[in-house]
Amino acid sequence: MDTDTASGVTLPRGFDSLDQYAEALGQAYSQFGYLAQMHIVNFFVSDQWSKLPPEWQRYFDADAFHITSLVKMASTGTVDSDCPDSLRAYVEQMVSLQFPREKLASTFDNTDTSEERSRIQKYFLDGMSPKKQAEVIELSQLVTEIATATGCRRITDVGAGQGYLTRVLAYASNSSTAQLLALDHDWKQARGAEKYQKRTLKRLRGTRARSEGYVWDDALETRIVHDVEAIDMQTALKLADISQQGVPDGAFMLCGLHACGNLSSAVLRAFAESNAAAVALVPCCYNHITEKHPSSDTAAAAAASVGECLDQIQSRQSSQDEQLPGFPLSDRFPGVFLGANSLKAACQATPRWEHEIDSTMESFKRNFFRALLHHLMVSSGGLSADAAFPVVGKITTTDIDQARRDTLDQLANNETGDRDDIDFALYVYAALKRLDYAWRPSVAQCIACRQEMQHGLKQMAAVWALRSMIGSLIESIIVVDRAAYLGRHCGPGGLVRAFALFDPVTSPRNIVLVGQRKR
Repeated sequence: MDTDTASGVTLPRGFDSLDQYAEALGQAYSQFGYLAQMHIVNFFVSDQWSKLPPEWQRYFDADAFHITSLVKMASTGTVDSDCPDSLRAYVEQMVSLQFPREKLASTFDNTDTSEERSRIQKYFLDGMSPKKQAEVIELSQLVTEIATATGCRRITDVGAGQGYLTRVLAYASNSSTAQLLALDHDWKQARGAEKYQKRTLKRLRGTRARSEGYVWDDALETRIVHDVEAIDMQTALKLADISQQGVPDGAFMLCGLHACGNLSSAVLRAFAESNAAAVALVPCCYNHITEKHPSSDTAAAAAASVGECLDQIQSRQSSQDEQLPGFPLSDRFPGVFLGANSLKAACQATPRWEHEIDSTMESFKRNFFRALLHHLMVSSGGLSADAAFPVVGKITTTDIDQARRDTLDQLANNETGDRDDIDFALYVYAALKRLDYAWRPSVAQCIACRQEMQHGLKQMAAVWALRSMIGSLIESIIVVDRAAYLGRHCGPGGLVRAFALFDPVTSPRNIVLVGQRKR
């Protein structure tokens, strides 16, 4: 991987600047964005299979092609020797354009700091998953370094939740001297953070902590302030004003771990339109980002491409036009409109697929059942072809057990179905009951539908894999847009960084954005 010397943003090999990388991303999205805009639930009803190039269809449909090859293709970019050249080129392009996700080394990776890591885990992160512990430790170290280097007197943790990151920033032995402001939109989260803080302080004052080398300072007692504040694109400047109160001009920084959707955009706006010294942010939940909507003509084309009615898009537009968009923030992607389905695709985590093969295959099957249910409802008259498919949600074991009891007699009279046929019939009954639909097909109808369309599992899985691969490209577009936005607002001598802070397999949303002003 290379680093843009002007910005500090890690770039894929072969790119010399952020502008060059942004242009390549935009061109690739204009060519293959149709894949990301597909909604897998509409796979059969919208005949999404026919939208693939014919030679791709023949390759995936061949008896010699096995569905497990899709996992290897999406996870590592590896394809079989008989893969068509055009498909191989697509896979290679998606891999080559992906923002570098390999974790960079940190100061916590050496043995000198292993004792401090152990102390943090013991006193501040007890009970958290190893994934979350690693994220908090790595980000706290980075934020501490930035706060110290820029002379920050306050660090505002936005979307602080239960306050794990806040407490490490305030009380770890290597912490900066800055005061901490923990903000969350939910008062229950803020109260919970206060409760955990009291427990932590009690531990740190104890004899065990002292015996293990922790030096207590009474000034730490009031180092954290918790507050409740809903932050969005409209109230971003309020975030800056709150953070500035009581500290020298500009002597504060903003940070956030997995700030959801537009909250990440709002934090970046608060930095850009204030004199904050720095920002360090790990975004997530791209599917919750709002966009600047295109013209009605473009919206009509988008509606046709994803099987949505124009009035549905225009309805969303009327409700979101009142908001400042979370994408794009910069001018690097003129005319690019991602759309809801593309933003959902950006949340995929293909590096995990090969490490969690059983759950990956189960997700293929689950998505196949959802798409097949949609097809069954439309073909049997239970739903209009142009109506939006209702959100089913997760079907639990309890739901399936109830469906089995509801269909006991029918199941006893059906001897033609294999296990997958029966599983689909139970899924149908469980899903329709959860949706409170009066319409019910017979178990025999469900079995016949699944048997007729069983070839669709491999086809749908192929589309899902191709769509998930371009999801990484969409995430890269969002990262570059935000990095370019920071670059425009950091001022002379400022620094922008974007790089992988966490392990991509355990933490799929592992990219941190950093902006620092010269002070």
